[in-house]
Amino acid sequence: MTFNERMTSTEDGRGHLRHAARGAVDHKRKHRDKEAAILIGFASMWAPYGGAGDDEILVRFGLSRLQFIDRLWQKIPDSNCALEELQLLARAYPRRPRNNGIHAR
Repeated sequence: MTFNERMTSTEDGRGHLRHAARGAVDHKRKHRDKEAAILIGFASMWAPYGGAGDDEILVRFGLSRLQFIDRLWQKIPDSNCALEELQLLARAYPRRPRNNGIHAR
């Protein structure tokens, strides 16, 4: 018997509810990969406040703000973000202009 089967067969039924909730989350996943979900979730959480601070980004991801923004915008094209979320992210984490395929510094 697997762990999930044991959880769904508990007498009080709470395990079944946890399993069902986990399944519902999987079906509503907005992003195709885990890294995209983490980056976009973090960025979206901080976007209403102007974006996460440099220190918060460094501690959480080990990246500078510019590196974080680059990674975020690499993941967004493959995501299923709503237009409103994209607009909020664009205001909080603007993309840097590119010159001949190289990021301007």
